Amino acid sequence: MSTNISPITFFKKTTTPVNVQPTVVNLSELMVYLKTTETCQLNCEHCFTNGVNGKKVFFDPDKTIDWFHRLHKAAPNIKQGNIAFHGGEPFLAPVADMKHVWQSCKDLWPNVWWSTTTNLVYKLDDDKLSFMKDAFTNGIATSWDRNIRFANEKQERLWAENVRTLVREGFDVTVMVSLSKSVVEQEPIELLDFIADLGVRYLHLERITPNGNAISNPHIFPSNVELDQWFLKMWDQTVEHKTYERLENLFFNSILSSFVHTTHSGCRCRSCEQKIFTLNATGTIGGCPNSAVDNTFGTIDDDIVSLLTSPGRMENIACESTRNPLCYTCEVFDICNGDCHQLSWQGDICASPKTLMKHLKQERNIELYSKVLNGFMGQE
Repeated sequence: MSTNISPITFFKKTTTPVNVQPTVVNLSELMVYLKTTETCQLNCEHCFTNGVNGKKVFFDPDKTIDWFHRLHKAAPNIKQGNIAFHGGEPFLAPVADMKHVWQSCKDLWPNVWWSTTTNLVYKLDDDKLSFMKDAFTNGIATSWDRNIRFANEKQERLWAENVRTLVREGFDVTVMVSLSKSVVEQEPIELLDFIADLGVRYLHLERITPNGNAISNPHIFPSNVELDQWFLKMWDQTVEHKTYERLENLFFNSILSSFVHTTHSGCRCRSCEQKIFTLNATGTIGGCPNSAVDNTFGTIDDDIVSLLTSPGRMENIACESTRNPLCYTCEVFDICNGDCHQLSWQGDICASPKTLMKHLKQERNIELYSKVLNGFMGQE
């Protein structure tokens, strides 16, 4: 004797609940600029975060922790990366809040290290120094800029004193120098000697982009031709004086690694927007920190998958992957890779150190390049 069972009744009786697994996204590398505030006690003319004019707000530690944990749930397999306390000046925020976030998130991804970029123009008290020792075991970055950073000699002396303190305490310090017109009017060896004499290990050179305060100060921009000539002169003086024995120039390392290891590192990777997230202190989120104040694609409250697939982020990625058509016929494109997409062209002149790259390509002194690299591979 048969029994008629409706399809709905049959479905209810014969199916078991399915545990829906959370979406896991394919994100293998991570770079987060974690801004504790939007403002600063300095007002550098080139600052992309607007200096003292940045919003007077602090980040929300609890929301930040929640965001990182939700990101970890969605992307548990991140293989390498860096989370950097940033700003404005990050140490204007309470150190206790920074420490709380670090302690709550530091073990999420074993190969993601923590750091900070700080102006060091403040009293380096025991509270700050203790936190730095605990959290920033791989190093600290700070900036020095000629004529556009410090309001007076007292500020610059305080900065230099704090740099030397960090060096004595065993930190690997990177000094970042923005290449203003004032800098490229200086002989490169003078800059190299000045930074090396501080006792720091790394120098990083940054080209200024038209964001934040820089928009109101066009006089600080060197021309692309001036930059190009200065880079070649710096290389010649680096080799002549063997400054690479005292100081590692990360800008040069990123270029030389393309010859020795065929990598495109730093800003020339053309994949920054795929791995970078700038968490503004206001709660908005953007990509590259240079443009993240105005060019945002989500908020810290957004669902992670929705954030990663947001139209704004997709547009950033697409823009970065698109080169000027002139790049494809350039004789150093294999080394340059189109350079950083944030940099401005001046007519048909790019901001890349093209003459230097041509020189290095003609010389192709791999033995020297490897010596200068000192183990740097371009995948750090």
